[in-house]
Amino acid sequence: MMKFVFSVLLILTSAIAQAQLGDASRSARSRAMGGVYAPFARGADAIFVNPAGLATSPVLEIKLLELSAATNSFTFENIKNFQDIDANDPSTFNRFFGEKVWAQATGKLGVAIPFFGIGYLNNAEVSLELHNPAFPEFDTYFVQDEAIYLAGAFPLSPTTYLGLAFKRINRWGGSTQELSIGDVSDASSIQDIGDRFQNKGQGYGVDVALMTELPVPVFKPTLGLIMQDVGTTTFNKTAGDEAPPAIPQSLTFAGGLGVDLPGLDVLVGFEARHLTEPDIQIGKKLHLGAEVSLPMIDLRAGYGQGYFSYGAGVNLLIFHIDAVSYTEEMGVYPGQAGDARYMVTLNIDLSFDADFKFTDNSGKKRRLKQRR
Repeated sequence: MMKFVFSVLLILTSAIAQAQLGDASRSARSRAMGGVYAPFARGADAIFVNPAGLATSPVLEIKLLELSAATNSFTFENIKNFQDIDANDPSTFNRFFGEKVWAQATGKLGVAIPFFGIGYLNNAEVSLELHNPAFPEFDTYFVQDEAIYLAGAFPLSPTTYLGLAFKRINRWGGSTQELSIGDVSDASSIQDIGDRFQNKGQGYGVDVALMTELPVPVFKPTLGLIMQDVGTTTFNKTAGDEAPPAIPQSLTFAGGLGVDLPGLDVLVGFEARHLTEPDIQIGKKLHLGAEVSLPMIDLRAGYGQGYFSYGAGVNLLIFHIDAVSYTEEMGVYPGQAGDARYMVTLNIDLSFDADFKFTDNSGKKRRLKQRR
């Protein structure tokens, strides 16, 4: 059953980390821009990343669906090898010692109007790493977060806005366990793995954001300060022996600018994250990114945690499909232990202006050839 389990890690999770949900659940568009998105988040996207962005939302935006599925390069490149695994033959596991099998899936829904939005997020992540050849065991991490957001924004001046997001989170797992080869090979679905993580909890968190638009023509720069999980989001135990791990607070400073040209839009931005956490090296805190939008195609590139990322998107009426290749640093400093990953995101969004005409996420009226 081992090959089935690995297939489930890649496929089944698409039907459904010890980090802020707004960071861990970012889409392929953000990942392609080096992880940058807070300066550009508007409408329903702002609910999860930068609630102050709700102040400049279209009259109505409905995120009918956003689905992201991701895996690391080792898992992707060894899909065929998983079929050769035999729980009764330990030698078939040899190629997996010291390697990480990882998969993530995120689903989002949301509705936003100027200054207000509600959203739903479901983020699941699982990883397996085989070690100890004498007595092989999988170092297994599993977490699933289900959250409901209620967000709002308030003008402090004509160009400065304060945003608040209140969220209720149901967390399952969030820690690491040692599972034997038998535990994993006998599993018929990811549910069987999840059932070995008994700890569940419910918590309430708050995100606060401040955003200002600078009076510079053409480029329209914005600056933002976002504190996620103010005071740390803790969980009350609802099942298992103890409550899941808390989500620590995190401060982000972000900025971006854009140029709107005929048939061409350009965005450039940065984020400095985890500014209140001295244990994280500065190289892992910095994220830079850019996006060039043509009528139907978006091209993106970025630099985050010491690695380059690149991706592209296709816009087909209300459908947006984005893909990215990026690297996540698993070590203490950039360049120590990068994990190459791939992600695909499908968005189905409806945006309307005051005349109830379709617009894009920046408030522009939609044409047959679209851009964001």
